[in-house]
Amino acid sequence: MSDEDNDNEVIAGYLIQREYEEDEFDFWDPENEWQDDPNEAKLYESEEEAEHDAKALQTEDSSMEISVAVVIEDDEEDDEDEDEE
Repeated sequence: MSDEDNDNEVIAGYLIQREYEEDEFDFWDPENEWQDDPNEAKLYESEEEAEHDAKALQTEDSSMEISVAVVIEDDEEDDEDEDEE
């Protein structure tokens, strides 16, 4: 069933994140640098651009793990369909 769910997911973009403690992340915004709120981070449209910037950031600071996170679009359409039934 999870494979089927993955087929229906729409990628909204990509975020650059760094893990500073176990399961604790900051998110990259070029204008304001590291932010604790993912909504204030830059949402990259292409994975290649996000990977490129993440690699550059990792080179600058090798003390923390920097990676690219996939952002999945909210499935608001299903919620609206349920209301109509």
